[in-house]
Amino acid sequence: NDEIQIKPNHKLPKSLQISSIGTHFYRYGIHFYCPTFIIENFNHYKRYWYYNPLFIMIMELIYLFRSMIAFFLSTESAENRQYFIYLGDYMYCIGAKTHINLAAICYMLIGICLLTLNIYNHQHGMRPTFLYSLGFLAGRQTPSSSHLNDYRYIRKMLTKTRWIINYCEINTRTVGIVSFILSAWPLWFECTTEEFLLYGLPWSIIFAISSFFTFSAYFWNAAYFYILCNYLCYQLREINDLISNFILRLKLIEKQQQQQQSIGQQQQQQRRKQSLNKHSIRSLRMNLNRIGKDIEHFNTNYYRDVIFITIALMGTFGNVVLYTALFVPVDLTIRFSLFYAVLLSTSVICWILNIASLVYNESVVTRNVLNKLYVSQIQYHRPDTLYNILQAIEGQSKQHMGFYFHFIFIINSSRFFEV
Repeated sequence: NDEIQIKPNHKLPKSLQISSIGTHFYRYGIHFYCPTFIIENFNHYKRYWYYNPLFIMIMELIYLFRSMIAFFLSTESAENRQYFIYLGDYMYCIGAKTHINLAAICYMLIGICLLTLNIYNHQHGMRPTFLYSLGFLAGRQTPSSSHLNDYRYIRKMLTKTRWIINYCEINTRTVGIVSFILSAWPLWFECTTEEFLLYGLPWSIIFAISSFFTFSAYFWNAAYFYILCNYLCYQLREINDLISNFILRLKLIEKQQQQQQSIGQQQQQQRRKQSLNKHSIRSLRMNLNRIGKDIEHFNTNYYRDVIFITIALMGTFGNVVLYTALFVPVDLTIRFSLFYAVLLSTSVICWILNIASLVYNESVVTRNVLNKLYVSQIQYHRPDTLYNILQAIEGQSKQHMGFYFHFIFIINSSRFFEV
């Protein structure tokens, strides 16, 4: 693929296109909204009945209520054993009824809350417009129409997108299998054959399905957040590269002139040509404002709430499961399954925070580069140019480019936050 030439003003070659980009939210029942590019190829990207959002909501609610009932049941009375068996409560079988049921409640709430958020957005006409911005990866539009013009960054986008999609596909299937084993294994040893077939097996299947749907909801959201943040970063990086190259070119010219003893009129005119004109600065400001508005739109309309729901509930889930895996005496197979769940939940939280910080940190680089540009233009004594650069710097500072943890703070790294 490295030999295939990428032209920003042309659609990507078919061998490089990722045709599935933008279809996963609808196909896997995460969103109600069906983008136009899916409608045009509906037979190819149709959604199967078991990915219907209403079916997903029912499955998750069933297991949520089951977990809540089991959570409040007392283990002190021996008579309650039959109720735990009726509920297929593998948590009771491994001796961690309270902790794991609490974790299951938090886990199911992630899927339910995300689906409820998408129902609300759909009812109020709030569409995931960022899916259209990424259409160039599927060859639906040219990269330049999505404001990416550097073939290096386009190629990086393709590599990262292809990797994250494959990673999601593998992990979503793995989670379903692990969830079934996690539930069925303890019940098999605790129940009689009849009890297992009547209660243990059906509840294990329901748990595997609902767990698969929940994981799919937050992991695909995180995957597209990863793609989107890289897309926004590369837009900013193109601007940063453009300004940095201009400053570097100025320094090279100055170094050449310093080696000469006298500077003639012709050389002074050549230097003046290197100063930015009003139209260049205006174009720069327009591009930065456009990126800032895109970030604000994607953040306010969707990802601000998704980040809050995922991190808040996933953090609670991870803490409870980690405590159980470390301190509750359970079977080795169950312990490994719990550690796998902790690993996934922790990686998702750190991943989301680090991804979100990419945009903020790249915008900081943009401000620094603009300041260097301002310094480089002082020598030309052009007040209009300096004023326009200052306006660009001020606009960058006011926009606070980055993604928010709801409306509380902007995420600028995985450890520190700006209120």
